[in-house]
Amino acid sequence: MKYLFFFSTISLLLCNYPAKAQDHFEELRELLRKETETSKRIKITEDALHQYKESSDTLKMANAYHFLAFLKPNDKSAYIDSIIFITKNKRYSRFPAGAYLEKGNIRYELGDYSGTLESYVQASEAAKKNGNDDLHAVAKFNVGLLKNQAGDYEESQTIFAEYITFLEQNTNYQTTFNYNPALFALADSYIHTKDLDLAEEVINKGIEQTLKTKDSTTYSYIIVTSGIHQYLLKNYQNAIDSLQKGKELIRKYDPLETRIATCDFYIGKSYNDLGDKEISLSYFKKVDTTLRSTKDVIPEVIGVYEYLKEDAKANDDYQLQLTYLNTQLELDSIRYANQVYLTRNITRKYDAAELISEKERLIEQHERDTFLKNNTITFLIVLSLILVLLAIYGFRRSYLNKSRFQKLLLEQQEKSKIHQSVAFEKEIKTNLTKKEDLDIPEDVVQTILKKLQDFEAKNQFAKKHYTLNSLAKELNTNSAYLSKIINVYKHINFANYLNNLRIDFAVDQLSTNKALRSYTIQAIAEEVGFKNAQSFSSAFHKKTGIYPSYFIKHIKD
Repeated sequence: MKYLFFFSTISLLLCNYPAKAQDHFEELRELLRKETETSKRIKITEDALHQYKESSDTLKMANAYHFLAFLKPNDKSAYIDSIIFITKNKRYSRFPAGAYLEKGNIRYELGDYSGTLESYVQASEAAKKNGNDDLHAVAKFNVGLLKNQAGDYEESQTIFAEYITFLEQNTNYQTTFNYNPALFALADSYIHTKDLDLAEEVINKGIEQTLKTKDSTTYSYIIVTSGIHQYLLKNYQNAIDSLQKGKELIRKYDPLETRIATCDFYIGKSYNDLGDKEISLSYFKKVDTTLRSTKDVIPEVIGVYEYLKEDAKANDDYQLQLTYLNTQLELDSIRYANQVYLTRNITRKYDAAELISEKERLIEQHERDTFLKNNTITFLIVLSLILVLLAIYGFRRSYLNKSRFQKLLLEQQEKSKIHQSVAFEKEIKTNLTKKEDLDIPEDVVQTILKKLQDFEAKNQFAKKHYTLNSLAKELNTNSAYLSKIINVYKHINFANYLNNLRIDFAVDQLSTNKALRSYTIQAIAEEVGFKNAQSFSSAFHKKTGIYPSYFIKHIKD
């Protein structure tokens, strides 16, 4: 049913809203309470707005525009646009979120469903950003109503249920104007998905709540929903009674013709299923009259034309049958034009056998099958190529890792064959030609190199976290000398020098110490001098081309 309660910040904030949220416009609201005449209230608000503009108080200006939107509904859109313009980059609790919400409602009334959804999304984002949980929940609820209208019932039911829970858990936000309609929206959506047990539970809760709060308008809608529920349960007489009652209440509190048409449609269906064709047709004809005059489309009610066409066909009234068909097609076109942005998975289905030839249907089917077949083949080819590339990548990576692992083991074996002191002396001789670049006395160089040899031999690098300054101090030299010597004789900077020593030490220990292999990566990192597992893994991969986890796994094998 098209009973959509798009919640408005105007109705929510001017009726019953937490006092804390009202603080910033309480002053103006108190002034308006003293006057009952609309023209005087408008004058008060406009005078206040003029003062707020002179003081450049953006928040108070926004509040004044908000009241004017309520007091001058014909200019509502302009005032809401003004609020958005002056607050869109602000972080106020209610603005611009509340203004975006109102903008969405205005666009919905104009039939701009694309714009409606856009505004509700903007309202939701602004409310969330500015910490207004209530407006965020309201915006989401309104999006749920759009989804419900578009036929996305399951998702909308989730949104409605979440909103009801939110109101029940935050009673300071709960009012007759939001809680009761939310119950109705959920019950109505359950009706559409034929979840009759769930629908009955929410309907009963809605009836109890609307009677308790004396909410006659929402009560009338829930009574109609109850009638449809009884129809779906095949309790046709109960359905007729509830629908008639709801119809009379709607006439009294909200005489919208399309809502009356919904009642007539289900009353007609109930009489039809009871076997009283004559009475059912009288109600169906009332529905036809309403739909043709209003052009306001209610999706399920368009089904009335199936009954009317069948009756016209039975009476051999070809002209009337064609009239009903044309009306049905016209209303269908309006329906789909209105919902084109919102609808994602609704397939347009109606019997157009008298308008579309069998040849056209077969051609369309053939083209669709061909299209699907070609797309399926293309998809399979692309998928196959992706799988082949992934397999090649995986094989290449595995091959490279294996090669790097074997190379690392060979290097480790070579190092174990050469005594460390011999290797160190060889390294010194190799780099003697570099000493002229150092500008450091030769005896100092030799002393530092010997101390570095001792530092490496005793694995001191694994015992604590060294810096260039701390190691220089420990070796009784200065950081400049130490840095130059390491750069020339080790061919790397100080940080990489330490990391490489620790990685070589880790490889050696993991190769010979089985117990160490059972440690976590973090524990191994700490054992060889690294602060954490991440820096250890990065340094290990940088030097060896493989990660420590891979090395440990394969050294075990």
